[in-house]
Amino acid sequence: MGTLCLDTQSCNFHNREKARFCARCGIPLGGTLVQERYKIQNLLNKDRKTVTLSAFDQYEGRGVTVRALLPGESSPTERENFLQDAELAIAMSSHVRDAGSIYVTDYGQDGPLAFLIKSEFLLHAPTADSFKSRLTARGGNSVFPVAPPATPAIPILPSPADHLDELGRDENDMRTQVRVAIPRVSPEQVSIAFPTSHDMETKHSPTSRDWLAEGNRAYELAHYDEALAAYEAATVQNVVSVEAWSGKGATLLLLGRPEEALLAYDHALSLYPNDPDLWNSRASVLHELRRYDEEMYCYEQALAHDPRYVFAWSGRGMTLAEQGCSEEALLAFDRALMLDPGQSVIWQAMSDTLYSIGRYEDALIAINRALELETNNAALWDTKGNILRRLKKPGEALPLHERTTLLDPQNSTAWFDKGNDLRDLHRFAEALADYDHALELDPALAGAWYNRGNVLAALHMYEDALQSYDQALHYDEGLISAWYNKGSVLHELGQDAEAIVAFDRALVLNAHYIPAWNNKGLALFALGRLDEALAALDQATSFAPDEPDAWYNKAVVLEKLGRIQEAHSCHEWAQSLEQHSKQGA
Repeated sequence: MGTLCLDTQSCNFHNREKARFCARCGIPLGGTLVQERYKIQNLLNKDRKTVTLSAFDQYEGRGVTVRALLPGESSPTERENFLQDAELAIAMSSHVRDAGSIYVTDYGQDGPLAFLIKSEFLLHAPTADSFKSRLTARGGNSVFPVAPPATPAIPILPSPADHLDELGRDENDMRTQVRVAIPRVSPEQVSIAFPTSHDMETKHSPTSRDWLAEGNRAYELAHYDEALAAYEAATVQNVVSVEAWSGKGATLLLLGRPEEALLAYDHALSLYPNDPDLWNSRASVLHELRRYDEEMYCYEQALAHDPRYVFAWSGRGMTLAEQGCSEEALLAFDRALMLDPGQSVIWQAMSDTLYSIGRYEDALIAINRALELETNNAALWDTKGNILRRLKKPGEALPLHERTTLLDPQNSTAWFDKGNDLRDLHRFAEALADYDHALELDPALAGAWYNRGNVLAALHMYEDALQSYDQALHYDEGLISAWYNKGSVLHELGQDAEAIVAFDRALVLNAHYIPAWNNKGLALFALGRLDEALAALDQATSFAPDEPDAWYNKAVVLEKLGRIQEAHSCHEWAQSLEQHSKQGA
């Protein structure tokens, strides 16, 4: 049935049997060998640039950690620098003699990976000098990072000190993406010159070589252009070879040519229409083409031929989850897990879906099931910590995020989430330290800049907070709450004209953003622009008629305009709303 990708956060691709690397993201698959030595076991973490995996060193008979660059997120210069740094680390590690110390033992390049190996020093272990690097040429690939966290607004003003308890509402959890786009691989990325299909046809007769085997071998090495040429020759050699047409489809998909991939899978299905694997693969192509109705039809066909086909149920569930059909997605995940409860990826997808609809207790149960299957998966511990923080249990979340940082100290997301726990516990100095550490690892992490600004504002360090908000907006100018909080801090500093500009930027992004209308009204009032202030507060009260603050502020503006009776009515209405709110609590 093939192998599911180890990446539980952004891939979940069902790979062909005998593949070494994931056809979608390029990381090695579980049970495969890197450099014919390190047997891959689990994915520990994946961030914007790197992937970390646990593995077993078959030469030394012990566990090791594999750290590698994500091919599509690194340039040739970055890969060269990575390998040079690894070589320097080996030289420095030669002096390590303390039992339990972590040191670099090997490095090299295999298939789509530039990698290094980290091991724990044992008194009987060989020194780093006994290992030799092995560098091999490789083909290109691409992986897309986790999207920056969403950042819901937190009203931090009129006085940030008055709203410290509300910092806990700002959830910037790094959510799992149930599927990412198929990467595009350009021919010039391939670093080994293999014969083209034309060369192969002119130098050899179609029957002189096993083109299918050569295609499979090139595919497994991530040499996709060469694989495509071989598969095309294989289809000439044997026009009814289902595997050749299927391999051609998979390779075209990796090369960013989904329309052609679809034609290849259609040809394969014309030869063997009862194969659920082919229907499932065709569904993946249609997903990339955003032809979701046809994708769903493919899952239905796969399940018609094999109702116990787990990956069709899980693929159906993940697409439904992406489309916001959460309840239907959960039913599909249930079916998949009834058939194979040992799929941690599906448990995590179920947890994420439950999280998205606010069923946090159920999400916690699902992520615990995933952790039973993969106890050393850093991403799962991080997800569980985020669920606990949503349940307003930051004290329980903190040790889980600490564990994540121990499993992978280079994971910027883990440090960011740990900072959020400390923020919610009002341990602001420690939270700032963790945000700073996350930003050292990933300076483009907009959510960390944003939350850093919130903590600084809570500490009344307004100028520093403004700098953090500006950095957040530099990396994500669509961050509505950063525009709002920037405006609120500017208002607190008496810079009301600048504050209005920031509030307007927030309102361009969301015209129904009530806090921005309210605080824009306050800034206009401070500038003496009373009619405009009243208009802004009218918007706030029309969009949120049950919000007492906007009615109180509207009463103040009306009184200043001399409209005493209206001011009195607004004030009374605000009091009644506030009283009703207290009774409801």
